[in-house]
Amino acid sequence: MTEESLVSQVYYYQDVKCRDEMFDKDVIMLLIAASKMDPNHFLMLVLLRFELFDIFNGNSSSKDQEVLKQWNRLTEEMLYLIIIIVGERYVPGISHVTKEDVTMREVIHLLCIQPMAHSSLVKSLPENESHETGLETVISKVAIFKKPGVSGHGLYELKKECLKEFNPFFYHYSRPQHSKAEEAQKKRRTQESSDKALRPPVPPPFCPAFSNIVYLLCCDIFIHILKRIFQKAAEDRSNRWTEPMIQRALHLVGQALLEEKTQLESSSTEEVTFDFSLKAQKSGSEHGKSLFHFLTRIKSLPSLKAQNDMIMWNLQMFEVVKCLREKSGPVASFSVDHSTLEESVQDKEKAERKRKAEAAKAHRQKIMAQMSAMQKNFIESNKMLYDNVPESSSQSDTAASVDSFRMDVDESRVAVGPQQGVCSTDWEAQICILCQEEQEVQAQAPAMVLTACVQRSTVLTQNRGKTLSPKVGSYPLFMPPDLAVGTHTGSCGHVMHATCWQKYFEAVQNTTRNRLHADLIIDLENGEYMCPLCKSLCNTVIPLIPVESSKLNYESAELVGQHLTLERWIQILSSRIRGLRGTWETDNNAEEAAEEATALFDESQAEFRSILSFGVQEPPKFSRSITEMLGVCATTVHRVGLQTAPNDLCPYMPVMSWNTCAYTIQAIENMLQEEGKPLFGSLQNRQLSGIKALVQFSAAQRLKSSQAVIQKHFADMLAVLVPVPNVENTPSILEVDFFHLLVGLVLSIPALYQEEAVDLQPSAVSTAYNHLYLLHLLTMTHMLQVLLASHDCAVIGGPGEGDEAQAAAELFSIVSQHTDRLRAGVTGFCVEGVKRGVLPFLRCAALFFNCLTGVPPPEELSGTAESPESQLHLLCSYLSLPSNLFQLFQDHRDVVTTLIKRWCENTAISKALKGEMQIIRYPHKRNRLIDLPEDYSVLLNQASHFKCPNSSDDERKHPTLCLLCGVMLCAQSPCCQEQLNGEEVGACTAHAAICGAGVGMFLRVRECEIILMASKTRGSPYPAPYLDDYGETDPQLGRGNPLHLYPERYRKLFHMWQQHCVLEEIARSLELLNVMFPFEWQML
Repeated sequence: MTEESLVSQVYYYQDVKCRDEMFDKDVIMLLIAASKMDPNHFLMLVLLRFELFDIFNGNSSSKDQEVLKQWNRLTEEMLYLIIIIVGERYVPGISHVTKEDVTMREVIHLLCIQPMAHSSLVKSLPENESHETGLETVISKVAIFKKPGVSGHGLYELKKECLKEFNPFFYHYSRPQHSKAEEAQKKRRTQESSDKALRPPVPPPFCPAFSNIVYLLCCDIFIHILKRIFQKAAEDRSNRWTEPMIQRALHLVGQALLEEKTQLESSSTEEVTFDFSLKAQKSGSEHGKSLFHFLTRIKSLPSLKAQNDMIMWNLQMFEVVKCLREKSGPVASFSVDHSTLEESVQDKEKAERKRKAEAAKAHRQKIMAQMSAMQKNFIESNKMLYDNVPESSSQSDTAASVDSFRMDVDESRVAVGPQQGVCSTDWEAQICILCQEEQEVQAQAPAMVLTACVQRSTVLTQNRGKTLSPKVGSYPLFMPPDLAVGTHTGSCGHVMHATCWQKYFEAVQNTTRNRLHADLIIDLENGEYMCPLCKSLCNTVIPLIPVESSKLNYESAELVGQHLTLERWIQILSSRIRGLRGTWETDNNAEEAAEEATALFDESQAEFRSILSFGVQEPPKFSRSITEMLGVCATTVHRVGLQTAPNDLCPYMPVMSWNTCAYTIQAIENMLQEEGKPLFGSLQNRQLSGIKALVQFSAAQRLKSSQAVIQKHFADMLAVLVPVPNVENTPSILEVDFFHLLVGLVLSIPALYQEEAVDLQPSAVSTAYNHLYLLHLLTMTHMLQVLLASHDCAVIGGPGEGDEAQAAAELFSIVSQHTDRLRAGVTGFCVEGVKRGVLPFLRCAALFFNCLTGVPPPEELSGTAESPESQLHLLCSYLSLPSNLFQLFQDHRDVVTTLIKRWCENTAISKALKGEMQIIRYPHKRNRLIDLPEDYSVLLNQASHFKCPNSSDDERKHPTLCLLCGVMLCAQSPCCQEQLNGEEVGACTAHAAICGAGVGMFLRVRECEIILMASKTRGSPYPAPYLDDYGETDPQLGRGNPLHLYPERYRKLFHMWQQHCVLEEIARSLELLNVMFPFEWQML
């Protein structure tokens, strides 16, 4: 027999599928033999079989350690066999049990290891001739079903009343199962403050034909074997005994005492012939060598401390049996002794804890006394240092008065405009997760970077299936309002030194190239790596840049505000752009655009450098490493967002940084709105640090890029709002997402202050008014956008309904003058509808300015989620907007009336209102995964009727459902392959490229399995959200149980997609799998 076949035979000998006909039958044969033979004779044959007869007879000795180890091992196995013969009597016909009792006992011992799923229990139980386990008839009697959460299975937990049936030496346990069960039960008893004695259970009585087996426990040979084992331990001959040997011997003593106790309780003392306790106490007692004597001695051995509870329980059982024989109230005696034992143990523990607490208190008092003495000595020896204490206190009073003034200003909690509050938060000192060194975040310090992952996203799309390209339309400078495809940047929030990250990244590249199928986990060519700490997928880093402190002089700001009106501000910008146009490319129609601007606004008083008169300052200077990291992050955002090769000279580099900043903020606002959480105070630290770093990084992009390029971008974007010289063919207000426009304008306007010989940027006062007027203009334009895109609504009320209604009516009157022929029959609009449509824009703006300026928001926005009405009021206060948004049109009437005419007379507006162009409604609908049927059989029925659109044969197909749009696809079939970037790919891969910008989430109906896809080469399976009645999934539909939708699981899938965690989930699952033969995901 070869070694492999022997190992295989040993495995199947006790395997659940074969043990009924092999191992269990051998045990029954031993039980039959034990019942027919004299107990002493039977045990002597067992000793001979194990070659231990001479050992226990005292005729053999050896000093060879290997021989001694072998004898100890054989002794353990022999004792285990005796435990099985005496205790494992759960066989119908051998003892008074039924098949149901046998199954119940199997289930109890399986659940003693750990709570188990239904399928695991079924696999661990033997089947009868009908391939049934009998689990259903007994499981409710012994276990409680715990429903599953958002992950894992439904589990059965053992009822407490069934724990008494636990046998630590259950004969169907494997070695690992025995260890796990013993550890689990000891842990449970510790938690319940019980002793750790794992007592043998009370077995059922043998049938008459097998009743003689119990006398194995009281025969002379049995007593002799146990006595010799305990004697070796008592004499501390450590090489002659082992703890498992003592554990088995104690278990056998417990079995014998339980048997004797059972017989004494059911019969009179004269009728009971089972006399284990008498023999154990009397045999050898004249020489002080009885079994009971040795058992009493080993309880004090330090090496057997773990078995001390079991020894004490056995000694108590001796007392119980003794009382039963003397008929002197055994039950009361046992309970009193047991409770007294527990109380004494608890008292000792309490006393020990009290002693340690007192010692710790005394030690602390001693330390405090020493520190107090040292302080007194220092003060006495350095009196000169404390002479100026009154002066310092007066200085602190002055500082306190300044702080109180600042608090008064800051109480307004305004992030925009001349009343802007003080920045209260900046980066704390950060600890590098690689070198563990702490460093402050400073502009001139070495760069600290945040791990980040940039990916294309369709989470916010209002037009699924649409793709964006720089070659089509005005993208990426202007994001379409349908947000078809955006660039999202997420972070796990872990910080490193830039140098540490570079070394780590180089090491990852060197080690990963030699790994099998490493390209399936991370794409080295595109700069991907796993976060060193949390193993999240990343492909770039964001440099941490300190928030630029804005020390606003409120008196100066008020004076500036008296002269710098919105009209004057527009004139100044127009004049500045006219003067800078020489640095840009000239346009043939520049004169015509300039004439239009001159006709709208009188620029006679505006000079080229008048923009500088309201305050300038020197821009911040960054260290070389921060500048380098700005380039690294910008390059990744540009490459991923536009799906193009890296190009540092591309003029869209800063634009893509602004776009990913805007899109990420919109995605976070959408997530918070979906979950009903407040705008501030509910973000996780990783999300908060990530968005803050992203905003500051986007703001710093203008310092690294060409100022002429930034100025040109600003002029092009501003042309959507006001006439700008030298700019033509700008999109209409219905073709632009205004939050993307806000971010781009706010972050690029400082470039207008650049002079040829001097680097300049606006002062705090200039910045405040720039932000204020940009926000006012964009808010009014967005309100008009919402109004033009809204459905026909009921007529608003008359003038008696308040200022808001009057201002809204006046706005509609102006708009209708320019669109009346196109909107014939529409006589009013819904004020609340416009406010609801503008609310997401204001929420995003609040998040953006909070991260940009560091001014804390009103506390109400950080608490529980506010109602839309109160939320709008708080947001307007924080953003320096009037609570009645329609009042903006009244405040800037002279300017806005002319602008409204320009906005509404755009040819694109005419097409949209005629229905010739798609109009995006506001607020945007929040995207979710498709609705799935509650019963999985409905999906199977749909799949059975699915016909491949490109094939007419009856070949079995793989119908696969897209969870983003609901389309049924023919997966893994050559008939539906398509060309994608010149490569043949499967239907799912091609669909994911269009529907999810490369990210896909599919349900394979006939396999009941979710497939997550991240690119043409990467994907991973994921459990379907359908569970059976036992809380388990059924991949490949192997078990065939009815399946029902579990909403919490499906919601978890939705959150994974909404929070852009699909790539991360795929990378982590592939990291855990040892992929030998990679799946061709591109063919799915």
